[in-house]
Order: sequence, then structure tokens, then C-alpha cells
Amino acid sequence: MHETAESERSLGSDVIVTYASKVTVMALTLGMAVVVARALGPSGRGQVAVALALTMTLVQLGTLGFVSANPYFAARDNAAVGRLITNSLWFAALAGAVLIAIGVGFKIEFAGATRGLGWAETMAALVAIPLALATFLLQSVLLGQGRTLAYNGVELTQVVLVFCALVVGLFVFDFDVLDVLLVLAGGYLVGLLANIALLSRHIRPGIRPDLGLARETLKYGLRIYIATLLAFLVIRLDLFLVNSYLGSVEAGLYSVVVALAEGIYILPTVVGLNLFPRVARGAPVEASASVFRIMFILYGAFCLISIPLAAPGIELVFGSEFSRAAELYYWIVPGVFSLGMLTILAQHFAGRGFPIQAALVWIAGLAVNIAINVVFLSSEGTYIASLASSVAYGLLLVLHMRLFAHEAGGYRNLVPSLREATAFARGLVGGLRGRAT
Repeated sequence: MHETAESERSLGSDVIVTYASKVTVMALTLGMAVVVARALGPSGRGQVAVALALTMTLVQLGTLGFVSANPYFAARDNAAVGRLITNSLWFAALAGAVLIAIGVGFKIEFAGATRGLGWAETMAALVAIPLALATFLLQSVLLGQGRTLAYNGVELTQVVLVFCALVVGLFVFDFDVLDVLLVLAGGYLVGLLANIALLSRHIRPGIRPDLGLARETLKYGLRIYIATLLAFLVIRLDLFLVNSYLGSVEAGLYSVVVALAEGIYILPTVVGLNLFPRVARGAPVEASASVFRIMFILYGAFCLISIPLAAPGIELVFGSEFSRAAELYYWIVPGVFSLGMLTILAQHFAGRGFPIQAALVWIAGLAVNIAINVVFLSSEGTYIASLASSVAYGLLLVLHMRLFAHEAGGYRNLVPSLREATAFARGLVGGLRGRAT
């Protein structure tokens, strides 16, 4: 589909497409973990997991916000797309080389952290870094252009191909850990080539980067990078604190809670992801307010429904030994809801240029989260980690609403409307029926 036509798709249609794609990708990723575990056993699965953690941690640290900045500038000025592509490829190559060097240094200085991985496996994991960076950066340009089908299609195709390659390789050709890591790196190469093909008409004949645009992109991206990094710490820090204070068993239970929360959280993430380029292209503040009001009811209902399903779902998937994780999930549900709603507002701020206040409020959330855990976790038990997340995300939602209300002319624009949410839901159902016929 032509990119202009795609950019005119409704928000509801884009949400449906993206949500279906993300859920499918999540299911296939889980399937890959199961396939690797069954074929290579606990030791092989552990080695692959450590290698992937090394790759993705370095990629996360190395983006510097460009993955968020690219769609912002692409949405605001289609003429800048060619320069964004060139800059992205240069950045991926240079930053990737630096990150590979950091990874080599990490392997040498902290050999225990990568125990079980030889140099061949480590380098296979590190080589994937520039490929992953380039893939994510170019895919984000598609998002900024409003090319929802292309944006999701590349990711889904990449995961499907990797899944099929792993199944065949592991069970027919007896792949080992190194082979698995090479397949994963190859998946990023496939994604990169697909993105280049989709963006080929925007690629400029010259190869020199646009340093002026790079400075503007970095200036914008660093603000979101700070917020994203702080958000990453708020989400992940609890697990490390539980493991430190209460041990690996409690950490295992809490990891199930985190996995379940992340699955629920996909919905507002997808909505915010599709709202962002529309705001960057000049959508009025009322559009974001309407999305917030509708999602407050629909996502709130989604979270409530998850409560009675948590216990049987956890026992079915993870086994009865993890049943106590359901109690921990009940404490974190308000936080999951708050995180989803503040994500929508955060994407609105990102589309508006991301004011520095929107980044700094995350410091308050992180401080509250750490303080509650440090003071109460060791004496009260694991539920404190869930409670700390709920309190922290609740505070962050209030602070985000305060910033948004200042822009929107008051809190009254954030008051949810059941009639509005019902009308939106009926529109989605009608759209799905239309597609089915």
C-alpha cells in the first residue's frame, strides 16, 4: 500500500493491526524460547539467554534516543526522510563498532557474567548489535511516515523466518548455541534489508551524513532517552532488588508477575505508538485527550478482567509452584494501569517535542520506587515490590496528567466518558466485521 494512503488510516485500524502483530511476535518469541530450551537443554538455553541479554542491553544503551527521534522528524517533514536514513546507517555503523568494543571489554573484565560463552558465541552476539541498531532505526522511520503495515510487516516477517530457521536447524541439522546466535543475527540482517527495500525511493545517492540534522535529532532524542532509561530502571529494578533482598525463588515468582504485566501493557503501548506520529504531524491536543478518555475505560476494564484470570492462567502456563505469583500480581495491577495511561500521555509529549519536564518527572517515580523497596522489602516480603511499582506509577500518572492538563486547558478534558468509549469500541467491532466480510 502506498505510504500516503496508509498514513490516512484511522487510529483504530492502526491499533488493531499493530496489536495483532505485537501479540503474534510475542507468541513466536515465546515459541523460540521453548524450542531452544527443548533442543539445547537448560545449559544451552542459559547461554543463549545470556548472549541475547548482552546484545539487547548494549543496543538499549546505544540508541541515544534516535529510535524515538527518527519517527518524530519523519512525521514532521517527509523531505527529511532520505537524510534520516543516511544518518541512521552511519550511526548504526559507528555506534555499533563502539558497542562491540565495549562488549569485548565486558567479556574480558567480567568473564563470570558471560560464563559458558566462548569467544565465537560472544562475537556472534556482538556482531548482531549494529544490525539490530540499523534495523530498529529504519523501522522507526516507517512508523513516522505512518506506514503501519510496512512497520509491522517487517518485524513479523523477521520473527517468522527466524522461528522457522530455528525449528529446522535445531531439530533437523542439530544446531548448537553458536548456530542459534548466528540465526538471530541473520534475522536482523533480513530486517535491515527489508527496511532498506521499503525505503529505497528515499535513499539519497550521496553517502555523507547530515550533521545539522544529526544534532537536531540528538537534541530531541536525548530527552526521550533519559525518560526511557529511567522508565527501564523503574520497570526492571524491582526484580534485582527482590533477588538481592529475598533470593532467587522470590525473584522467580516476581519475574512471572513482570511477564504478565508486560503482556497486559502491550495494549496502551500500541495505542501510544500509533498516536505519536499523528501528534507529530500536528493533531490537536483534543485528539490525545480523547484517546486518553477512551483508553481510561477500555484499558481499565482490561486490567480488571485480568485479575480473576491471573491465578488460573499462571498455574496453567507456569505450574502450581508459581501459584503465589497471583497474589503479587494483584498488588501491581494499579501500577500496570497507571503505566499504560501515562504511556499514552508520554507519547503525546514526544509528538510535541518532548518538554524537559516530561523527562524529569521520571526521577521522582524512580526515587519513590527505590525508597519503598529499600525501607520495606526485606522485612515485609515480595509484595512490597509490586506495591512500590503501583505507588511509583500512580505518582507518575498524576504528574503526567498535571503536565497535560496545563496544555489542554484543565483536567476536565481528561474525565472519561462511557458513551465515548462505547462508541469507539463499536467502531472497532464494525471495522473488524467489515474486514471479515
